[in-house]
Amino acid sequence: MKPLLLFWQKASHAGAFPRLAEVGLPYVGTMTNILAVFEIERTGTGDAADFKALYVRSKIINTLSTKVAGTRLSERPGFGPGSMIWTCFAEVAANPRPLLVSLPYVGPLPEYRSSTEIMLPLRGEGTTVDYVMTGVVLLEQEYLCPDRA
Repeated sequence: MKPLLLFWQKASHAGAFPRLAEVGLPYVGTMTNILAVFEIERTGTGDAADFKALYVRSKIINTLSTKVAGTRLSERPGFGPGSMIWTCFAEVAANPRPLLVSLPYVGPLPEYRSSTEIMLPLRGEGTTVDYVMTGVVLLEQEYLCPDRA
């Protein structure tokens, strides 16, 4: 996760989040198991309505059970409103800042139990955060916080 965070920080300018067009997506194999960029679809009032996958790359074959690019979180079972992953995306959309989370693994590979994910806000053409870049590391055991280990 740290290399992806440093990559994102280096792309930031004078305290402003980097723009998607300026980022130049890193090679997934050196940083995370999965790298994705989601567009934040907003309502007329600016609240997050959904999150559309624009770019998804995985270095582990068959990690994702279906094609993800072009789909919305609300279209995927277990990823829609009320799910843990949706709540994380909504948090970054409402309060833009890097977010590091540990989540249960939802996917086709039984050897994985959880994931650690970093969600990084990206600006569009204007000053608002319109995208979320997500790096995912899959774990074969459930992640335990150091204070619970």
